[in-house]
Amino acid sequence: MNLTVDVALVRRRYHPSNVGKPMAAWVGTENGRYSPHDVVGPILDSMKLYALSQGSHACTLEEQTLKRRKREQEAKAKKPMTFLAVLQGEKEPTLKPKANCPCVEKNPKLLVESNDGDCMVCSSCGIVGPAIAISQTREKACAAEDDKTKHADAPKAVNDRFSEPALNLKMARQAKEGPKPGAILGTDRTVFGFAAENVKRMVARADRARETLSAKDQTRELQLLVRLEKLFQHLEPAPDALKRYMRVESYSFFHAYIDHCSKCESAHCRFSGLRGKSLQYLATTCMAATIEQLSDGSCTVEVQPEQLEAIIERHGENVPAGTRTAVRELRLFLDAAHKETEMPVCAAGSQTVAVELAAEDEKKRVAEEESEKEGGAFGRQLRVFLRKLHFVEGRDLVEHTMQFYIGKYEAIQASVEASDLSWPARAFAAMEIAARAKEGLGLREHSSRMRPALLASLGATSVAVMELVQELYDRLNTGSSADHACA
Repeated sequence: MNLTVDVALVRRRYHPSNVGKPMAAWVGTENGRYSPHDVVGPILDSMKLYALSQGSHACTLEEQTLKRRKREQEAKAKKPMTFLAVLQGEKEPTLKPKANCPCVEKNPKLLVESNDGDCMVCSSCGIVGPAIAISQTREKACAAEDDKTKHADAPKAVNDRFSEPALNLKMARQAKEGPKPGAILGTDRTVFGFAAENVKRMVARADRARETLSAKDQTRELQLLVRLEKLFQHLEPAPDALKRYMRVESYSFFHAYIDHCSKCESAHCRFSGLRGKSLQYLATTCMAATIEQLSDGSCTVEVQPEQLEAIIERHGENVPAGTRTAVRELRLFLDAAHKETEMPVCAAGSQTVAVELAAEDEKKRVAEEESEKEGGAFGRQLRVFLRKLHFVEGRDLVEHTMQFYIGKYEAIQASVEASDLSWPARAFAAMEIAARAKEGLGLREHSSRMRPALLASLGATSVAVMELVQELYDRLNTGSSADHACA
């Protein structure tokens, strides 16, 4: 009887050991071929792949055993000798400095301190050795200023009531009932610095000012800060510096507001947008006012500009309507708090801030109507294209350009209408003149607005735009553009 053996080789996916199993449970290599009757071969290949992935293939089993014994001997040598070992006459082992080069193994004196003093370096081959750690414990039993030995100072974190989120009423009572120091320690200005000393004094002054408030006002202050913490959820992720800034501004406003309310009668008060409002409304207005201060640049915080722009955008999506008057009034309180002055008592019959704001809006509207009449049809057409260029450097530059050309449209009308450029490019050239006049730049100086991609989107080139700019510059000035640029 003759036996026939199937010697056809198959990939691992067709091997009987892997049939019906998920791909993660397959044994064998991806490109290997195995006999259907071979069960041990794919398992051995999988074990080899696992050894390669773990990095144990770098050395043999004997080398691994030698390395393990060496580590155990080094750990044993570091331990202090026992009393029995000393009686038996054993000598204390000498520890050689660790390094990754054979030079130090032969001559330990080659291991020297680096120029920065942060690690040890082999002076022969330059291989970096172990790091240098400086102890924080002083060696001498004397005062710190008399100890000249080298030691590290532990970092000291500055924490005050504005560095952490506002507590609720229960936790605030528990913190208030905690232990208080019985003595006031002096502060060394040479150690802490003037800025840290000033901040600490401000915090101490804030604590003293809070003690002058009534129990009801102290509770309202804490509730205001708690409501402000809940409003931070709409701004997340927000940096801690910005949160601290908003807490300090809210605290400063509340104390100025309480002081003014205690001296001014409600019937004669100018601040009708804030007087008698709820704490939630005041917290929302505080956040809107601080965001407005950061956006117009009146106050600065150590955050990245991209972070600030994102926070302003997120706040704009959740800002309630009708808070413009309240924000203006709150900023007046903040200005007084920053100057450490008191808000004057409102006189009887004085105009409210809302009436003053309405008068400013009416005055601005009348000025805009008058400016719209400037230049006739040419002026209206130029202003239409100027408003479309708000993406260049914002709407402030557009408003400045329209104010700049009041009474000057007749001087530039002929040159603008005779130009072969598109109307967006003509408006850009007129804006460039106004911007250079605002910045005090001449025609020969570089302008960040003359970007090739921007000019290409307007259908013009830098050469063509600068020709029109130079012509408009000559029209607006009595002398030549070259004389003014040299001047």
